[in-house]
Amino acid sequence: MRSTHPPKTVHYGVARLTTIVLLAAGGLAVLPASGSARPAGSAAGVAPLATVDPFAARTTTLFTTGKSAQEDPCYRIPAIVRTKAGSLLAFASHRIKTCLDKSNTQIVVRRLPAGATVWEPELSVLRGTPEDPEAAATRGNSAPVVYRTLPGAPVTAVPDGRVVLLSTYNWVDPAHDGDSHHGQPRTPYVQYSDDDGRTWSTARSLLDQIDDPSWGHYATGPVHAIQLQRGPHAGRLVVGVNYGAPGSVSGAMIAYSDDGGTTWQKGARREYPAEARTKPQEMSLVELANGDLYVWARQNWTPEPIDDPEFDVNQRPHRLFAISKNGGQSYTADGFQPVTGFETHRVESASLRLRATDEGDAYNRILTSAPAWNNSRRAMTVRSSFDEGRTWQTVDTVASDSTDEGRQVWGTANRGASKDECACYAGYSDLVELADGGVGLLYERGVNSYHDEIVFVRLTETDLHTPATTPDTAGGRSALVFHGATPSSAGRFGGGINFDGISGRVQLPYRTTPVLGPGDFTVSVWFRYGESTAPQAIFWAYGQNTTPQVWIRGEPADNKIQASVRPAGATAGISVASAGAYNDRAWHHLVLRRQGDTLSLMVDGIQVGTTTGTAGTIAGAEPMPIYLGQRLDGAHRFDGRMDELRVYDRALTDAELSRLRLDNALDIPGLTAHLPMD
Repeated sequence: MRSTHPPKTVHYGVARLTTIVLLAAGGLAVLPASGSARPAGSAAGVAPLATVDPFAARTTTLFTTGKSAQEDPCYRIPAIVRTKAGSLLAFASHRIKTCLDKSNTQIVVRRLPAGATVWEPELSVLRGTPEDPEAAATRGNSAPVVYRTLPGAPVTAVPDGRVVLLSTYNWVDPAHDGDSHHGQPRTPYVQYSDDDGRTWSTARSLLDQIDDPSWGHYATGPVHAIQLQRGPHAGRLVVGVNYGAPGSVSGAMIAYSDDGGTTWQKGARREYPAEARTKPQEMSLVELANGDLYVWARQNWTPEPIDDPEFDVNQRPHRLFAISKNGGQSYTADGFQPVTGFETHRVESASLRLRATDEGDAYNRILTSAPAWNNSRRAMTVRSSFDEGRTWQTVDTVASDSTDEGRQVWGTANRGASKDECACYAGYSDLVELADGGVGLLYERGVNSYHDEIVFVRLTETDLHTPATTPDTAGGRSALVFHGATPSSAGRFGGGINFDGISGRVQLPYRTTPVLGPGDFTVSVWFRYGESTAPQAIFWAYGQNTTPQVWIRGEPADNKIQASVRPAGATAGISVASAGAYNDRAWHHLVLRRQGDTLSLMVDGIQVGTTTGTAGTIAGAEPMPIYLGQRLDGAHRFDGRMDELRVYDRALTDAELSRLRLDNALDIPGLTAHLPMD
């Protein structure tokens, strides 16, 4: 007899579906931009589009540039924080005579007091030279952070709530302000506000603490810094820094302070030669749920041809990431690695932790904001990672209305539009969590140039394409169910989940303890699929290519189901396959079992393949995701239904497997994951 389990709910919100419909219907709608929208020009033979601003009603223009970026003042390089009192402080670099880098520039801020709806007028925070505040100088690269007194953190003399601001300074020849002064070395400075951003202390040089006279270019941020909340370094302030020694190296460093921003130290450093294809710059930091520091960096290497829209983004990644396991004091041995498949231009990109399971949230979520076009700065988009930065929501590259998983906040979703037609230029940005749990995005944008204005837009989590959830009864948290995977009443036991073969997939809850560890295991799942002959991933755990991994994939074109295990240190994966694909649209029970050194594949209670040589750990050094319905990189999407995923940390006996198959037994010990999919 078939057993039952308590009914579970797959949380598909009506708001989620409504949002998709509205975007699909309104992707090319003419909506008023903040201020006034100007129609763009048109390419030959193509009707012009008006600028699309889907969040116009929630957008405020904070800084506006003159008509010509080369001849008029402009505002650039936004950064934003929320203070202890709940006020928002939006910083920008006001380039006083020209928009060129390293020209005469002051740091300005606009403040939105807690509970207010109107931003206060612009306030000058820092300008001029150390000797003369009215002299020409570049003051920029704002990197603010709010210091909080945390339980268990080192005691400091700094008041709780101090806003600490790091920035950089270089001399400017007032007779040649427009020359950009590329050869001028830069020096880091620090200042602070103890009254919620109303007034600011005198800036103090950090040349002797986190600079080096041999370095030339130097940049703090330019995005908010963070305070660590977890582990032995809780309370520490950390900020990303990049520097360059002319003609020799490009350096990426973490600077940190353990006394509330009073003194700073050089931390993790990695230098790359001038000819290297790795050039990390403009780093944004996130503390991971396991206490590691995630470093999200611009990749500034420029292959040719730079503006070729056909250039494969997977071969030309524009983002890098690195990990520090000791609070920013050093990077792991891998240094900076490319984030393949993340489409954006060479540009600064902010990151922000929005949700964390160790803080009681149902899932982890990290956000990033960046333009979503590979060959130009346009179409500002907020994307999410639900697996601690290992994978990110995608954007479409096709010349049609987009079905992006990320949320585009500026411009038409039609990727076939030219630059002029889109009129949706977008540049640097920063993100802040709002007091109500929403997200504030401060970003550069414009119809004619991304220098046109800096705007602030409020977003809710519903706006950000939040996936649905389905419970993991063994782990106590919910798995994420992405668009394209929908509930079906016709599961094998109760309900199941239908995968569309295009975008649908399920991601198991993130956890620091591996679901599949160094010893024996059993993976059990019900599946049914049919006509498609494409490879279709049923279960994919941890890695891909040369990294540790476990996977099961239907391969109808080769009339087989194949599974593979690659333990850590193995030179290749060890595979086992069935003699049939079982793509007959009927339900089948699939089991992958490792017992000692032996790997067995079973379908409907019959062993269809076995091999040896699979002993060893299959969880890498870093926590990695587990997917149903896709490979780690998003390929090999499953087209069919699944039900009752079980993962055990032991090799189940044949009798136990029979109880699973016939009775859907719930009392078999060793469960590490269980998705009823009801």
